[in-house]
Amino acid sequence: MTAILSSTPTAPTPRRSRFRPRGFVWLVLRQHRATLIVLLLLLVAELFQLGLLGFLLRKDADVRALRDLCAGGGYECVERWSPAADFRAGYGDALHFNGLLVQYVPLLAGLFTAGPMVARELESGTWRLAWTQSVPPSRWLAAKLAVPVVLVLVGVSLMAALYTWCWTAVPTELLPGQRWYDSFGMLGPMPVADALCGVALGALAALMTRRTVPAMVLTLVAYGTVRSALGFVRPYLWPRTRTVSLGMPGYPNDGTWVLERGMLTRSGERLSEDVCGVGVSPERCLATHNADRWYLDHHPPADHWPLAWLEAGILVALAALAAWAAARWMRRLVP
Repeated sequence: MTAILSSTPTAPTPRRSRFRPRGFVWLVLRQHRATLIVLLLLLVAELFQLGLLGFLLRKDADVRALRDLCAGGGYECVERWSPAADFRAGYGDALHFNGLLVQYVPLLAGLFTAGPMVARELESGTWRLAWTQSVPPSRWLAAKLAVPVVLVLVGVSLMAALYTWCWTAVPTELLPGQRWYDSFGMLGPMPVADALCGVALGALAALMTRRTVPAMVLTLVAYGTVRSALGFVRPYLWPRTRTVSLGMPGYPNDGTWVLERGMLTRSGERLSEDVCGVGVSPERCLATHNADRWYLDHHPPADHWPLAWLEAGILVALAALAAWAAARWMRRLVP
């Protein structure tokens, strides 16, 4: 007799996606899922709105033939031609407020990391439960920072890229009063680097205070201090251009960032034009101060991108330093 062996079929084990979050990262996403869903919807709406704005800017500029009208005309084009003035007035508010949103999203990312993401859990004491579930402190902090960092790298990068695309849609003189040095924190790599620095400062502030509101206040102060300091040293990050002339130079209308205008004495000393006083002619001012030339220190528009990448590199370095300090501070919380 032949024995027939029967076996009970087993259900196949479901395969996990390689890109699906697991472990403590998944738990962090579950904790903040409502906030993250709202942020995702707002991001999609903002990206759609920026894409539409860039399309309308380009289309309207072509319909009005503003590119040819203002070619080489500088900022005086807007004063001479009413279509250019109408164009700036029509798109001024949209470009301005979108730029402010892109500029201040990094600060919001830092405040979100400092308060709801890290400090709230430290304040409530639930972090102790996580650490007793075989989750080491370093992994806990890494998971807490992974979510805002990914949001920054994806969301803020897309927003900054689309806003820069809108900003470069038309000649600079057609932009509504937003020259590159006034919109520095809105363009190129700056919003992304700002946001990474804000997230790292927020994590450090949360670990230092372990309270939600103080952590957010400390993040605000630290972020504002960093931005103010970088704004002060920004003109010196890249060599400035100096133009020397016998007559007093005028201010260029091609988007040049003028830093200083003054006189050069025969001994080579620099004197600011403020020493001339009110109502004194340039010729008399030169003679009074034993000077024979005028100088103009400035950054031409071509210096925008070197300055932006240098400042962004400094911000990323500060972010790495703050993240390292947060990891070191974490050791104080380990029982």
